[in-house]
Formats: sequence, C-alpha cells, structure tokens
Amino acid sequence: MAELDIAPFALWSVITVIIMSVVAVSYKAYLRRRKNEISSS
Repeated sequence: MAELDIAPFALWSVITVIIMSVVAVSYKAYLRRRKNEISSS
C-alpha cells in the first residue's frame, strides 16, 4: 500500500521539479536577453 501512495507523489515531485527548472532557465535567459537589449540601445 505504501508504495502505491508514494509513487504518484514521487512522480508529481519529479514533474514539478523539471517544470520549475525549465521555467527558471528560460526566465534567466529571457532576463539576460532583455538586459543586453536595454544596455545596447
């Protein structure tokens, strides 16, 4: 029973971490690009 309860939670945890990582990396790249555009103009 314990395994059945933990499996979905572990799955969602992994999915959430992956999504957060992708969003964080994309956001940092976006800020860096915006910063470069502002400084160059």
